[in-house]
Amino acid sequence: MSEMRIDRRAAMGLLAGAAGSAAIIGGAAKQGAGAAMSVTVVPGEAIGTIKPALYSQFAEHIGGVIYDGIWVGPDSKIANVRGIRKDIIDHVKRIGRVVVRWPGGCFADSYHWRDGIGPVAKRPRRFGRWREETEPNTFGTREFIDFCRLCEVEPYLAANVGGGTQVEFQNWVEYCNAPAGRTTLADDRVMNGDPDPFKVRYWGVGNESWGCGGKFTPEDYCTEFRKFTEWVPEYGVPLYLIAAGPNGKDPDWTRRFFKKWADGSRAPISGWAPHYYCGTTGHALKFSTDQWFEMFKKALVMEPLLTEQWSIMGEYDREHKIKFIVDEWGAWHPPGTEINGRHLYEQMGCLRDALVAALTLDIFNRHADKIDMANIAQLVNNIQSLFLADGDKFVTTPNFHVFEMYRAHHGGKSVRIDVQAPLIPYSDRGVASQCLRIAGSASIKGQTLTLTLVNTHPAEPAEVDLRIKGMAGSGVSHVALTHRDLSAHNTFERPDTVVPKSLPFAAKGETLRCVLPPASVNRFEIRLGAV
Repeated sequence: MSEMRIDRRAAMGLLAGAAGSAAIIGGAAKQGAGAAMSVTVVPGEAIGTIKPALYSQFAEHIGGVIYDGIWVGPDSKIANVRGIRKDIIDHVKRIGRVVVRWPGGCFADSYHWRDGIGPVAKRPRRFGRWREETEPNTFGTREFIDFCRLCEVEPYLAANVGGGTQVEFQNWVEYCNAPAGRTTLADDRVMNGDPDPFKVRYWGVGNESWGCGGKFTPEDYCTEFRKFTEWVPEYGVPLYLIAAGPNGKDPDWTRRFFKKWADGSRAPISGWAPHYYCGTTGHALKFSTDQWFEMFKKALVMEPLLTEQWSIMGEYDREHKIKFIVDEWGAWHPPGTEINGRHLYEQMGCLRDALVAALTLDIFNRHADKIDMANIAQLVNNIQSLFLADGDKFVTTPNFHVFEMYRAHHGGKSVRIDVQAPLIPYSDRGVASQCLRIAGSASIKGQTLTLTLVNTHPAEPAEVDLRIKGMAGSGVSHVALTHRDLSAHNTFERPDTVVPKSLPFAAKGETLRCVLPPASVNRFEIRLGAV
């Protein structure tokens, strides 16, 4: 297949005419000679509360994520607050009160937290794990907590199981959370400039323990988890302890871990952390129509991953007290689009990646009863990042705009939706396959319904009948993220190439007609009322 170069101006013109005349209609929408498409929202079938933490982030010591991305130093000419890039602070605030995971990733299982405290000039320089870079430890625990406080987000610390000890982990908890004057470690924190406890709730006990986190068997990792979580001090902070889940679906890892965990010595677990990268189909910005759909088909694997893992966990945790923490997910394209060669695994995020993000966030919303947190990888200057930064330059990616659009879901009650739309056929490396045409999620807060929908078709708008079962809708607003170029992306020179835009919508009643642009992420906010 040739690279995707569809000129969608004609389709966008059709959209403009349709959107301008959107109105209440009766009966089913007809999509030319094709099948009618509809979305029915069922307010009476609640799933669970959509926690802001489902929209969380990940910041690892790798390439340009911390140094150049987040940390520029207090003496930098780049605008900063106590060394933290000001642009990062301002924009992270816009995605809500989420959680940020640190310091890894694979880096966490070689990181000794004491290296990152005390006077910066006296901190040791260590092997940084990635490409044999030197880790200066300029950005340590205090700097990360400062970053979280400035951004108004919550910290999530990943502990070193692969190369550390349970005592080291417990000491880190004590250093962070013990009240001033209570212990020597608390006194050390005060001496380092922080009299108030950090009150860190979220603690990851290892990372990818099947791989870079120690290459454990599930049984051996369960044994380590037990040791690390025994007698952990709380100091008035209820700890949320997270166990390293499988690589992708991998039912064997999950079943064997929980079988060992349930053998009579059940250690405290709050969250189970599977990782899933939908990978790539080749180049980040050059892809065929088939590769466009293949990327989405891979992203949609997240849904069966959650349901299958949930079923296995339920065999040993019948009340489902343990929830998912999907603390690494996203697309991962090969090298070639870095803005800075030092930024390891950096990639340029385009419109296709934004649709991957939206499809995934909608899955999380639809399973809000199962998930307590999810962390896209990574925040800045890496794989599916929200931001790119290089020196004094900074830009938001299309991924950021999806997260900001979806902020309206935070704290809402997720409700079931029924989508009726034809599947789109494509060739997956010579094998006939199909991809969803439309997917989405819905939530209700007070009298406001937020509905997010993705139209995966690269060239055709989708006319959709929207029904709200048992209720009427009015005052509809429609915001869409799209572009006629499917590989469109934001650059330092052109930061507003892919940004959300409001579309006209004038309708009310039980059935609404909405028009989704081609290749688009859409958010509708609807005022609910009685029929």
